[in-house]
Amino acid sequence: MTAPTPRQPMPRLRRPSRLSRPRLTGRTMAVAAMALFLVVILASPFQTYLSRRASVAGSEKQQRDLAARVAKLRAENDLWQDPAYVERQARVRLQYIRPGDTLYTVLDAHGQPLRPAEPAAPPAKPATGDHQPGWNTVLWASVHDAGK
Repeated sequence: MTAPTPRQPMPRLRRPSRLSRPRLTGRTMAVAAMALFLVVILASPFQTYLSRRASVAGSEKQQRDLAARVAKLRAENDLWQDPAYVERQARVRLQYIRPGDTLYTVLDAHGQPLRPAEPAAPPAKPATGDHQPGWNTVLWASVHDAGK
């Protein structure tokens, strides 16, 4: 037989005191209600502030882009003030020549004029990727087509 074991005392469970237990009082409810009221009241003005701030940022970016475009156009305008540049553009774009000069147009395998190796200046219109024939080529083609 075994000897009886001395009985160990059971640990006592402590009841929480009134001070450590959270209480839902009228004051706590009033503070929570005021906080909720402020959140609801301030949500709309804050959203308006954020949207206007984004609008201002977009306007500032647009203004910077326009200022860069104005600077580019002013630089191009300065180029057009040079008579040598105007003469070169007339030769390249309109195929103008001086009296006594001979105009040669180099054609590719399809009979279209070759594009210059590098552009003389930024084009006034965006390039479409295809070479546009000169006005005289278009005129001659229309006369030729009218005779058919």
